[in-house]
Amino acid sequence: MGQRGRSRKAQGEKSGSSRHLGAWIVTVVLLAVLGTGGYFVYRTVTGTLRSEDCTATGADGSQSTIVNDRMANAATIAAVARAKSLPERATIIALATAQQESKIRNLDYGDRDSVGLFQQRPSQGWGTAEQIADPVYSSGKFFYALLNVKNWQTIDVGKAAQAVQRSADASGSSYAQWEPMATVLATTLDGKGGTQLTCRYNDPKLSPEAVGANGLTPRAEAVGTALVKQFSANGAGSAPQYAHTTDGLTLRIASGQGLTDPRVLAAWAVASAKNLDIDKVAYADQVWTRGSGKWQSSSTPVNGTVDVSVVKGG
Repeated sequence: MGQRGRSRKAQGEKSGSSRHLGAWIVTVVLLAVLGTGGYFVYRTVTGTLRSEDCTATGADGSQSTIVNDRMANAATIAAVARAKSLPERATIIALATAQQESKIRNLDYGDRDSVGLFQQRPSQGWGTAEQIADPVYSSGKFFYALLNVKNWQTIDVGKAAQAVQRSADASGSSYAQWEPMATVLATTLDGKGGTQLTCRYNDPKLSPEAVGANGLTPRAEAVGTALVKQFSANGAGSAPQYAHTTDGLTLRIASGQGLTDPRVLAAWAVASAKNLDIDKVAYADQVWTRGSGKWQSSSTPVNGTVDVSVVKGG
């Protein structure tokens, strides 16, 4: 009798434990489902569901997706090269180098005293740390050094980069590995036919700004300052000219050939959009908006200018 009683108790405990375990599992699953659903509802309502990044698509369909600040730095490098009337190959070499050295980020640290996009060292004559921290300055210094490399236009990308950087990798293969990525970025930022650049970023939740004495809001003025600085390589050359709309929110950049190629200016603006709080870019019958993140056909064509509008705020 005693044994049978203990057996019934053990069976009861086992059955109760199984029920409790099953209930616990169901509870955890429900919480996970509700939590995940709630998270996505929250992300959807707050407008932060989508990722923030840029995708460059080459003419052959190859793609490179990187975060916005890296694409903005890539656009700066490309703008400086164009301001110096350098061929696209120079931009490719520079971008491959920056990708290897910093992942195209403007770092304030590095090996020993290295800083910036190209991890240039003040102790090696590249300039002061403050100067090198300026992407326009550091890009200009890189191109100056590249132009002094014998046959840089024809030798391998990795070898050309190594001749400038003089890294521990004498073969230059660490730079050469990024040539495909650099080529996609360079050709896209150069507005080559068949390429496309899309960038998206979420609502920055900015306040409205008053128009200043120059007729621009501070955000629009920042776009103009960056445009002139980058496309003139810090004042070393001429830069695109622009007017503005009466509300001070839109720069109307004169477009044409060469430095003011509308495709180049438009690509630069989209690549720089998050950094400069740009909300809309339009040229010809094409328009990009922060809301869509991609180029679309417009029913109101823009002629002779590339119109760059900043976030109004509110």
